[in-house]
Amino acid sequence: MKFSILPKSFFGRNSLLIAILLVISHLISYLTVEHYVVDRKDRTIMYLVTNQIKLQYIGSETDIPKNLSVGFSETTELELFWLTGNSLPEGLDRSEDHLAYTEAAKEFLGEGTIVKVEISDRIYVWVNEPSHPEYWIRMPIGEMDSGVPISLIIFSGMLLFLSLAGAWLLVHQLHRPLKRLAFAAREIGRGDYPGKLKETGPQELVSVTSAFNQMAADVHQLEEDRTLLLAGISHDLRTPITRIRLSVEFLTEQDEELKQGLIADTQDMDDIIDQFIGYVRYGSEEKMERGDINELITQVVDAAAKQHSGIETQLADIPKQKFKPMAMKRLISNLIENAFRYGKAPVLISSEIDNESVKISVRDNGKGIVDLDKARLFQPFARGDKARGGKGSGLGLAIVQRIAEMHGGTIILNNHPEGGLEACLEIPFEKDSQAAI
Repeated sequence: MKFSILPKSFFGRNSLLIAILLVISHLISYLTVEHYVVDRKDRTIMYLVTNQIKLQYIGSETDIPKNLSVGFSETTELELFWLTGNSLPEGLDRSEDHLAYTEAAKEFLGEGTIVKVEISDRIYVWVNEPSHPEYWIRMPIGEMDSGVPISLIIFSGMLLFLSLAGAWLLVHQLHRPLKRLAFAAREIGRGDYPGKLKETGPQELVSVTSAFNQMAADVHQLEEDRTLLLAGISHDLRTPITRIRLSVEFLTEQDEELKQGLIADTQDMDDIIDQFIGYVRYGSEEKMERGDINELITQVVDAAAKQHSGIETQLADIPKQKFKPMAMKRLISNLIENAFRYGKAPVLISSEIDNESVKISVRDNGKGIVDLDKARLFQPFARGDKARGGKGSGLGLAIVQRIAEMHGGTIILNNHPEGGLEACLEIPFEKDSQAAI
């Protein structure tokens, strides 16, 4: 099994792509703010701090009046601490190195400058510069605010909300038309015409939807033309077949063998015509009804028992389901007829609930089909191998498959391990159907 980290759906891939773009955008925004705002703010702060430190050292090293020097220190709240022994000034021991401030201060005080930040009642910076390594200077740079600014929370929340809402609207706008196209394509695959889809969205999606509408209209027209053609041919063939039957009745007893052969041939032709009509009218216009599928199977079996012997049933308790009665009767009848025509009695019809689906199987006791080609057998006019005979038009299984797909189910053919061919119909099981009984 091939593994892929990318989502398989169009919606998932677009959502992931937009999420990656948003992350990259926020990262670039962060780096931009860090460089053009934070770094410049740090440089400005350290420029002012270092200038005041230089003035403090100038005042202590020159003959500036003492009252002026003291006034400068009190105004700036700048404190000078001389390191003695191993003891550290109060506050310096709980301060932490600040790399950004240190890098900015090096430009103004030289290499070897160290800057630490103390957070207590206010925010203080501690500076040790290389020309006076025995001194630490402490200076406040701002008031301490323990609360988170409400404006920052509102701004960040609005930015996140608008980004996610915009991404969702963009992906939804692209995904919705494609979802409608997928649904309409499945409808066409089941033989239903979904109608014209609304052509909205980006230009490319409008073009795809327009082409799909044209294709659906062409398929629908082709279906109607085929139905009309097959129905017309089937109808027109009834008249010559009827005349042949009437003519056969006038044959003498000496031609009894020929008479019976002609009657059998006309009956086969009549059955083929019925299959043509059943193929073009397979129940697509019939409405779904809730009913007992076991009761329907029993009705079909009783009707088939009048023509064939050796029919057995094994029906499990199944709650009422939604299905098209006439179409489902035709499906089960075709499977039973195929079992007797190409297989061998006894024929077992069973029903059960398996893996959240209703399962109906028809199994004969013939030789099965060698090299079973399931896909080909469900194509119109396809037949099994010669071991199972060569009668019929090859439309029976094609009709069965179309009816199964119309019910959202599948039909599967398998050679049974104990012999014979088994046709299994599976349709979705309605979990809430038990309450409808």
